[in-house]
Amino acid sequence: VARRLRQLGLKFDLILTSPLIRAKQTAEILKAAHLSDALQIEGYLAPSGDIQTWLTWFESWRSSDKTLALVGHEPDLGNWAELLIWGTIRDRILLKKAGAIGIEVPDNGTILANCQLFWLTPPRFLL
Repeated sequence: VARRLRQLGLKFDLILTSPLIRAKQTAEILKAAHLSDALQIEGYLAPSGDIQTWLTWFESWRSSDKTLALVGHEPDLGNWAELLIWGTIRDRILLKKAGAIGIEVPDNGTILANCQLFWLTPPRFLL
């Protein structure tokens, strides 16, 4: 999957990952594939992590030209995506293991319910 993402031209300024072993391994694979030079482990990406903590961090990091990859767990990442896009959890976005989702965040203002989904890819298209 990492190789395919690289072939598609993806590159991230930072990879944030859950502290759980499998997520960290996945993040390390992404970094080794040169999808990013920077990796950071964050507890809020562990199962049942707090999106508000991530939002606070994101506001201090945010810039119109930065890209970010999150490596975490379901259903949390799908729920976070729904909150960013619709402002509520609808249980409609299914992010499978080894799948990828792309969300565009506005350059300024609140991001909850103001983001746009531009890519949702199941693993079969990335393997």
